[in-house]
Amino acid sequence: MNKTIEKQSKDIAQGFIDSLYYQIKLTEKCSKMLAKQLEEKLDLEITIDELTALGIINLHNGEIHQRDLAQILLKDRANTGRMLNSLETRGYIKRIEKTKNKRQAHIITLTEKGSETLTELTNIIIPMFETVHKKMENYDIEYLKKGIEKLRKSMSEIIEITI
Repeated sequence: MNKTIEKQSKDIAQGFIDSLYYQIKLTEKCSKMLAKQLEEKLDLEITIDELTALGIINLHNGEIHQRDLAQILLKDRANTGRMLNSLETRGYIKRIEKTKNKRQAHIITLTEKGSETLTELTNIIIPMFETVHKKMENYDIEYLKKGIEKLRKSMSEIIEITI
């Protein structure tokens, strides 16, 4: 390979590593590793994703549909359905059949076990995440969130799918 092509190749690779997209992806990977580490270290009976689902269900006072939960969790309905089946089998949630606009719909609610588990694990995990946030100033966190939101909106204007 000649030196010009080799230099261009290195420049492209370095450009990618220096890019905002790479930093976001790397941060996502670190976040997933932290969640996995917490699950293992604390010997959690549910995953962080399942805990997040319980929190969202709780936030909506048991008035949320699988479709809406999937959208909030950024998961497809099939994966969300499998997660909910597992949570229901283990007694964390129940699905109540309701009629809405003459259609049958399942509303997801927490059971007592689900509510207790959510409270218990939230009290353990939130201080751990606060430790990470304490390493940053509040204005940095807000600046990052606004910047990422602006990036996402800019990207959504040019992509053909809606998230």
